[in-house]
Amino acid sequence: MEWGRLDCLVAFRRAHEAMRLAADENHASPQVRGTRIRQAFQASGCDEARERLILTATEDVATAIDASYHSLREVREVLASGRGITSADYHAAREAHGDATRAARTVLRRDLSSQEA
Repeated sequence: MEWGRLDCLVAFRRAHEAMRLAADENHASPQVRGTRIRQAFQASGCDEARERLILTATEDVATAIDASYHSLREVREVLASGRGITSADYHAAREAHGDATRAARTVLRRDLSSQEA
């Protein structure tokens, strides 16, 4: 497995952290807050990392990465809608993203093991 596959999950993590930081900033309006959170997501490079991985991944890896990616987008939408990092909605989205990301790690590890064999 090339390191680029692992970089995808790292980009997802960076996006999550950048969005959390943006959510905690003081903003002039809810619209500015939403824009800032979406910009943090875009600047993380997770879209590009996902696309690079999807192009070369097996179907099970692509499916797992997509699930993690889409759950991260849900985190983005929760935060961009004005709900903060202490909200129940954020905690539910964060938990779903954590579950999807752990599942993606499992699939990536299995893929790595099969390539080493």
